[in-house]
Amino acid sequence: MTDNRPVVAVWKSTWLPRSQTFVANQLRSMNRWRPLLLGVRHIEDGLPVVPDRAPFGSSRLWRGVHRLSAATGYRGVYDGLIRSSEPKVVHAHFGTSAAAVLPIARRHHLPLVVTFHGYDVTSEPIRTDGAGRRYIRGLMEVFAYADTLIAVSNYVASRLVQLGAPAHKIRVQYTGIPTTCAPPDPGNRGRGIAFVGRLVEGKGVIDLIQAVATLPGEFRSVPVTIVGDGPLRATLQRAGDTAGIHMTWRGFVSPVEVTEVLRRNTIFCAPSSTAANGDAEAFGMVYLEAALQGLPVVAYSLGGVPESVQDGVTGLLAPEKDVVTLSHNLQSLLEDPERATNLGNNGRARVLRDFDIVNRTNELEELYDQAASRARNG
Repeated sequence: MTDNRPVVAVWKSTWLPRSQTFVANQLRSMNRWRPLLLGVRHIEDGLPVVPDRAPFGSSRLWRGVHRLSAATGYRGVYDGLIRSSEPKVVHAHFGTSAAAVLPIARRHHLPLVVTFHGYDVTSEPIRTDGAGRRYIRGLMEVFAYADTLIAVSNYVASRLVQLGAPAHKIRVQYTGIPTTCAPPDPGNRGRGIAFVGRLVEGKGVIDLIQAVATLPGEFRSVPVTIVGDGPLRATLQRAGDTAGIHMTWRGFVSPVEVTEVLRRNTIFCAPSSTAANGDAEAFGMVYLEAALQGLPVVAYSLGGVPESVQDGVTGLLAPEKDVVTLSHNLQSLLEDPERATNLGNNGRARVLRDFDIVNRTNELEELYDQAASRARNG
């Protein structure tokens, strides 16, 4: 059957790191537009999303070919596929990818929509090396050419304005998450704390360990499950062992297994903080995933976190790096299971009402409609 939907060329320089499930989920939720997936390379150990064209590998030879192609605006690499597919819009995920695809969008006179997700407005613009300076120059060109600049939170929108983006081009567009899974069974709920995320500095697992270590004796035995991996895993495991905390380290697991971990615990704690390179939580999709499973969230109030976690309504937020208050918030929910349940129920209801990815992607496709219409009439 012929697919007559208009085509959007979705550009990601790398398809697709396992931490970027939000991109895969959005693609699966598209209804009125058909995505054409373009990028630089396809990583074998990433998510099972196969791009239509991502020809450059990781070998030294391919890196050299890629640098030459990038310097000439990728002439001849994607042009034939774009001409045959006739996309009406280019959508780049991350400002870094937008800078890369800009010459292609210009050459084919296609409107450019860019989604800014976090590091592209926090840590990347403050780099002082040559790559950082090139990125800023490219970002200014993106701001000038792009039709629409999507911010995944009001926090990201404010950072875009600070960087010089035209305010009239910025749209706050929450990505949302899939909400079709069966509701959690309260009878299967265990008593424990869960964390899901990369084991890197900014995700705050060391603060979680310290917060649990300072709980009163009756609560220090609460089990803590860590889902995710990263360069700090060994260091964090030693810290947990030294503190005498009952911790289980699951590593990377499937989305289904993540859901099961969340359903077996009573609190979700992910105290993200600002990393040394300036990166900060732009929104925190994982907080929505925890809330969907009925878990109250305990975290720090920074960046876009207060937009994903309503303090006192769906979770409890502490000032950034305030481990004492973080620990107190954990204790208050462990002491009062009824309050924890109420916060979790509020969070689930909010996700179902405001963050269903199908509804959010419908809104994204409306932005495509508008960008394509302005291009035709311009």
